[in-house]
Amino acid sequence: FGKLMASVRSELAYNLGRPELDRGTSTTAYGNGSTEISYTRFGPGAFLKRHVDEHHEELKGVAGWSKPTRRSISWLIYLNDPDWNGNRDGGQLRCFERKSRPNGRIGATKNGDLQIGWLTPSLLDPSERPVFLDAKTHDHGQCSMYIQDESSQSRTYISKSFEANPIMYVQGSEMLARRLLFPDRTDIADRFHLIEQPKSRLGSIFGKEYAGEGEDPLLDEELEDVDPRGGTLVLFDSVSLPHEVLATKSRERWACSGWFHEDQQPIVV
Repeated sequence: FGKLMASVRSELAYNLGRPELDRGTSTTAYGNGSTEISYTRFGPGAFLKRHVDEHHEELKGVAGWSKPTRRSISWLIYLNDPDWNGNRDGGQLRCFERKSRPNGRIGATKNGDLQIGWLTPSLLDPSERPVFLDAKTHDHGQCSMYIQDESSQSRTYISKSFEANPIMYVQGSEMLARRLLFPDRTDIADRFHLIEQPKSRLGSIFGKEYAGEGEDPLLDEELEDVDPRGGTLVLFDSVSLPHEVLATKSRERWACSGWFHEDQQPIVV
């Protein structure tokens, strides 16, 4: 299995244009095959709320820059019977995909800056663009957002400099960012969306009780539900794809899941 996963890693590095997947500390940090791995069992009624598997280092608190590697590609191999039917048995992986095909790289730039948001298409700019965060000094300050031209690799900074905490740490941070970080640029502010907004614990306490029936997509998203049939392999970007697991109904749902890592970008000194 380790050799198989190592070959999958190499294929992904080549075909996705992510050479860092196949070099550095991340290729040996997790043993044979070098992939973070877990086995999961979901009993009847179990579910997993909407989330993304990886966040920018600046959005992880004071320990954000302390890890040598970060998640790059998420993978799942389902271990259930091949007759699993999502309508009958539940347990689907629900992916919240973009309605518009993004322009250029997603997830991270070649230098390791991670994506935190999107600029939705407009009449003057009909392409959806990933928004990346340049953390500059990597000391939880002097951050700035930018978009990147894929052909020239040139950056266009779209926000003023800011500190990630508290703007990007609180519920409603998308609205705060629109109001505070794009002065005199309503054309940018109106288009900006975070990949996944921070959630308040109070919302889970006082909000509507959620039982894994599945969230609706946002206006700029569309749904892709994947039945967990045995032998199915699923791969997706760890940074840019929100997803959830819908509640199982009457059967146990088994999976082997994990993450291929890349080395985290070095800290500037």
